Amino acid sequence: MKDYYTVVSSLPYLPHFVRLERLPLSRLRLEQRLRMLEADETRQLLLAESLVGWRVSFGHVKSVDIAGYYQKRLQHIVQPALREFVEYRLDMQTILAALRLKRAGIEPQRYPGSWGLGRRVGHIETHWDAADFGLSTLCPWITEAGRHLAAADAQALDRLLMDTLWRKLTTLGDANPFGFEAVTAFLFKWDIAQAWLLRDADAAKQRFQILIDEVKHVQ
Repeated sequence: MKDYYTVVSSLPYLPHFVRLERLPLSRLRLEQRLRMLEADETRQLLLAESLVGWRVSFGHVKSVDIAGYYQKRLQHIVQPALREFVEYRLDMQTILAALRLKRAGIEPQRYPGSWGLGRRVGHIETHWDAADFGLSTLCPWITEAGRHLAAADAQALDRLLMDTLWRKLTTLGDANPFGFEAVTAFLFKWDIAQAWLLRDADAAKQRFQILIDEVKHVQ
């Protein structure tokens, strides 16, 4: 068994994202810690983050090519714990895509092979008529996510999904507190925490602009 003790010990305590006022570790310092792993392990972590990080953008990839884009890169993620998390995150993204399609009254057959990714696509298409696609036992967050989508409450939906992922990562890291699992959990928790803090900053800017606009309107 490899010794990840030095890497894990170098990572600071990361409280739940809603309690954070700032990140306890900069991106530069985090990547320095990750480079203490073997080079291939570091590459797998950063590749996974580029695929399922919270603010992933595929502006350079055509929508019809996204499935192939993922499949090609997934072949390089072979660490079991990391692969498990990536597949879990893809399932979440696919279920959300299905909920949005359903709410818009669009059948998945309209986008064959390109509306979703991962192992749940066939199951969802088979159980399309069920509100939860027959997955709420496995993914109990689906019903609440559907309510937030119906209410167009993006903030509540974000918080629900972030908390669901956070708890998944806690379970993953606790399974081996001084192993690769713990490093994986820390990286993706850091990613969620950063997105949460940036979102709050964006919201603060929007609130400030609204106040400015109100002042201008009064004048």
